[in-house]
Amino acid sequence: MAKITFSLQELIDIVVANELLPEQVVRVRVKGEKIHFVVKTNAFILPYVPASLGYVSFDGQNALFKLTDVSGPVNKIIGWLHQALKLKMPLFVKLEYPQVFVDISRLLEDINIRGIHIKDIAFKESRFTVTTDSTGRDDDRT
Repeated sequence: MAKITFSLQELIDIVVANELLPEQVVRVRVKGEKIHFVVKTNAFILPYVPASLGYVSFDGQNALFKLTDVSGPVNKIIGWLHQALKLKMPLFVKLEYPQVFVDISRLLEDINIRGIHIKDIAFKESRFTVTTDSTGRDDDRT
């Protein structure tokens, strides 16, 4: 078992450095315990949508975030926005407004990291603590 602790800003730095964000997500920044960003919609009427993500929990497979701070008019067209962005989301991300699910196992697989099983993700005071265990380890190695 191992524990890795990092700040929310460090998480964003890792995500950006590894190009894990959809290309429509720009101007990512951390403020307090939320990730703020802008979504480019390529629509004439609403070309940019400001939004925020806050961490909620980890269920053993998915890290759950809540999409918040989307302005009132956008809430009325979120179904359209979801359809517009659906095909461009990474396969390890699922959006069910206002929830965003990140399948951690699939994320690790997609970026070619094997032998790690995430047991828990805790978030306190803008810091993540990721706990791993050895049950997900590749036992085929000799």
